[in-house]
Amino acid sequence: MQVVVLNGTLTEAEQDSYVRQVTAVYPMSIIEKLFLDVQGDHVAVSYDLHRFRNMRKMGGYCIGEPSGWNAAKQAELRDTVPNPID
Repeated sequence: MQVVVLNGTLTEAEQDSYVRQVTAVYPMSIIEKLFLDVQGDHVAVSYDLHRFRNMRKMGGYCIGEPSGWNAAKQAELRDTVPNPID
């Protein structure tokens, strides 16, 4: 996790405290960046969570994230009938 301190300085202990607070709120998420904006006695906290890519497999090949496909490949995905699991 990258910690970015804006508009001031924070000690390592203060930064660690904010990291613990944010990870307690999102225990199952991966936080890529933590922004700590120092505004006098107040610190505004914002963060970027890791976005997991939606990988698809079609025809035996991993072909990436559906949002980057052309219209024909997206139509093929919509028309695909999944195999039932028994």
